[in-house]
Amino acid sequence: MNKSIGKLFIYAILSFILISCASSSKGSGGMAPAYDSEVSDASRPGSSEVARSATAGNEADNRMVTYSATLELSVKSTEETRGVLIEQVKENKGFIVREADNYITARIPSENMEHYLSAAKALGEIENESKIGTDITDQYRDNVIRLESLKSVRDRYLALLEKAVNVNEILSIEKELERVNTAIELLEGRIKQAELSVAYSNITVRFREKAKPGPVGWVFYGLFRGIKWLFVWD
Repeated sequence: MNKSIGKLFIYAILSFILISCASSSKGSGGMAPAYDSEVSDASRPGSSEVARSATAGNEADNRMVTYSATLELSVKSTEETRGVLIEQVKENKGFIVREADNYITARIPSENMEHYLSAAKALGEIENESKIGTDITDQYRDNVIRLESLKSVRDRYLALLEKAVNVNEILSIEKELERVNTAIELLEGRIKQAELSVAYSNITVRFREKAKPGPVGWVFYGLFRGIKWLFVWD
């Protein structure tokens, strides 16, 4: 009897131990998904590089760059070329800033710059071509910051002007206000000019008629064609 009771006691203890181990195993297994869910994307390989690349791309997209281009052409007719260029300026939603018999300088929306240049190149033989881009982002941002600062100064002067009690104070504050307003107008003009120069590219197209050979020139041209025919057959 005592032996049976002892066996039952030992069996109960072993059963309790097994149940406890099973419960702890399930608990630890249930925590694993919770731990995985707490792992952020930033801790995964390559995520920091992707974030830096995206930041750099956004920074590049936000840069303010002005473009100016010059194109020199040799054409059959300067008058006809000038007429076509004027139509191309209108078609590309630009405007002419300078015009002469042998050149046109126009401001063309930056998104239409390449289209306008391609149309101009088709009008003759290209003798010279150049395009320059200038980054004005830092200068533009500095002017915006200075403008905001000056507007804050103006607001403080206006507040002081309301509290002025005598003529000397009023005149002194109004003088400072005039100085600040002049600086504000100057900066606003610079900012608008910068925005215009970014939005519209400055493009100059120069053109001249192709040189035509005189009577002697035609003789040498004929000789050249004859000699070329002897050695080269198309």
